[in-house]
Amino acid sequence: MLEKKCILLLYGEGRYDSSVMAVKDYIESCGDSYVVAVSDKELYPFHWYKWAFYAYRFFSRGCAWINNLHLSINTIWNRINVNKSKKECKELIEPTGGLKGFAYNWTEQYRRIRNMLLRYNPEVVVCSTPKLLRDTVRACDKAKLKNIDICGLVTDYCLDARFVNYKASKYFVQNSDVKERLVSLGIEDEKIDVVGTPLLKDSKEVYDKSQVLAELGITNDKMNIVIVGGRYGQSAVRNVFTSLAELENDINIIVLSGGNNGLVKYAELITKNRGIEEKVFLVEEIDKFAKLYSVADILIISPTAAITYEAMYHNSNIILCNGGDALENRNSHYLATNQLALLGRNNEELIASISKFMSDSEFSDDMRYAQNEFVIPDSDKVLGDLIIAIANKNRNDKISEQEQIKTASLNEIENLNKLDIAENSDKENDND
Repeated sequence: MLEKKCILLLYGEGRYDSSVMAVKDYIESCGDSYVVAVSDKELYPFHWYKWAFYAYRFFSRGCAWINNLHLSINTIWNRINVNKSKKECKELIEPTGGLKGFAYNWTEQYRRIRNMLLRYNPEVVVCSTPKLLRDTVRACDKAKLKNIDICGLVTDYCLDARFVNYKASKYFVQNSDVKERLVSLGIEDEKIDVVGTPLLKDSKEVYDKSQVLAELGITNDKMNIVIVGGRYGQSAVRNVFTSLAELENDINIIVLSGGNNGLVKYAELITKNRGIEEKVFLVEEIDKFAKLYSVADILIISPTAAITYEAMYHNSNIILCNGGDALENRNSHYLATNQLALLGRNNEELIASISKFMSDSEFSDDMRYAQNEFVIPDSDKVLGDLIIAIANKNRNDKISEQEQIKTASLNEIENLNKLDIAENSDKENDND
């Protein structure tokens, strides 16, 4: 057994990884835990992962209605079965029989996780995707491991119903509304902690606006509208950029392309045709993403959990472009309803939201206040301390069990020795 307590973090490649890495950095800085962070790309067979990646991208970007239907069916299915006994719910959520159960038990979907659990024997496992949570619960059952807590990390503002698993030990959720939703679906209240969204140290850094503008080659003092497309890529950013290019306002349009050549060519073509070269600044790469927060008077972003939380941490005027699926659109609705951001899902909404920020400074101040109230700035510490506390408890339980086993073995040896002594004494008496 490792001398330090072991904490295993499982996350989706390119999804929720920044939050997991933030927690990993904090726990390691405490110095009393051994932390292992593994992505689903390493856990699942390469061909399966590639298929899942392309399917996810297609359903999120090109055919979102199917993904919306899938999410809706999961939500309805869990809601229908929440009134059944937990035993029945477990059987419904986790495949145990038939062809589905056979495929689940004999493929690599969970066996690599099982082998990892046996190798490290961790005290805590934190899973950031529904599939990882499901597979880890199954693997732990198969390995018959004790004194280990399997936790789900839910960083979205709204609950993905696929996260519901009645064998999970703990849930770490973004806000109290997600907690209430889990409770309504049958998860015990004491199993759920509200922790916010952990942020990396780099994303919390604050930069001097004038220095960043100089780095980007901007020498004027116009309003800066920054566009960041996130994982939705070219189409969402194209629509936003086209709308901004039609504005006659004297503004700077800063576009983070992220190395997307198609987007760069499109933006260059629109810029040239409209003769707005002096107001468009294409940023293909930037060493610190937080630099863009320091220069953005208005920030237009995709409704992903990590980037929106970072933007709120920096008190940005946020406009959300169109989401890729139902969950992201629910995130947008949640942020807009709580006055944490405005919507820009189409041209009309975008122009109206920009006008609102430009004309109503009091509204912007109220939004910043709401963001300050909503954001937990040290979320990585809050979550890290909770995980460490659970790991300490389970570690002590393991040590206690080992001591009990050792004591029982010593007592058994002592009893055997007494029996041997008694037998030898009886033999000596018989000889006399």
